[in-house]
Amino acid sequence: MKPDEARAALDDLQYRHRQTRAASTRYGFSGANVLVAAVALFISLASFDLPNPWGGAVLFPAVGLLAVQLTVCLRRAPVRVPLGGRQAVLASAAGVALVAVFRLLAGAADAAGVPAPHAVAAAAVCLAGLAAAGRVRAAATVPGRAPAEPDPGTDGQ
Repeated sequence: MKPDEARAALDDLQYRHRQTRAASTRYGFSGANVLVAAVALFISLASFDLPNPWGGAVLFPAVGLLAVQLTVCLRRAPVRVPLGGRQAVLASAAGVALVAVFRLLAGAADAAGVPAPHAVAAAAVCLAGLAAAGRVRAAATVPGRAPAEPDPGTDGQ
């Protein structure tokens, strides 16, 4: 194998890897998946306004909804990409930021005298999440260029 052929093979491999990651991201951030996650998140966060024991009881449907979503998502995924360390750290940081923004908004709504401050803050966080997910899905393109087709006059040796 010549060096330029090896480079072309490596470029093709890297392109396919990026293509797989982009397909996984587009599916994970599809409209249906994001909407179900937003509804489950809203139910969970807005439940803080409910009196005990209803606040905890409302979490059961949210957990069930997320379990069904996870099952359906895993079974219908066009590609399966394992969660890497970088992605896990990024997802954890996004979760911590989401909770911090929610607590900040809920505190501000409570200070303003809103009757259901957690529900208002949950709605704001979920709407912002829907907007951000749309941008992530739109940005999930395959960077680079498609690999060149092999020359039909060669047999690859």
